[in-house]
Amino acid sequence: MTNVNKEVNMRFIQLAKGLWEVLAYLDHRGRCQVLDHLASLGANFQGARDKMVRLLCSQIPLQGPPMQNARICKCLGGSIYELRGQHRGQKLRVVFFYDDNRKVICTNAFSKAETTPQNELRVARELREQYLRVKFRKELQILTRREHDV
Repeated sequence: MTNVNKEVNMRFIQLAKGLWEVLAYLDHRGRCQVLDHLASLGANFQGARDKMVRLLCSQIPLQGPPMQNARICKCLGGSIYELRGQHRGQKLRVVFFYDDNRKVICTNAFSKAETTPQNELRVARELREQYLRVKFRKELQILTRREHDV
């Protein structure tokens, strides 16, 4: 059995790129929890999902994260934020952080009741810390959607 360093080759999939690059974390199996969650939502989340996809793939790449718009973006503390895709009571959230190189890094997504679950915050914080360590060592791997699907 080989010893694998989980922090080497931290991988992300590029969701969109403009003035800002939008990335989503890929786990050790190559799965993207954000994309998987969006794909798993039923028809009653169609409006919220469409709004979130527009944010991630159109608005943020051109304008950056909407930090001044509390209806769309909320700071959760510790440099962690959530994007809010809400449509007719359906609350869809994507948790992210950003770095100074105009990158928005999406860590996880969930459907929300009233408060942000602590485990979702923990995941985002841990991934941010890992990202910063791996970025410092220049061991980030960013895949395009085409590369990821191969």
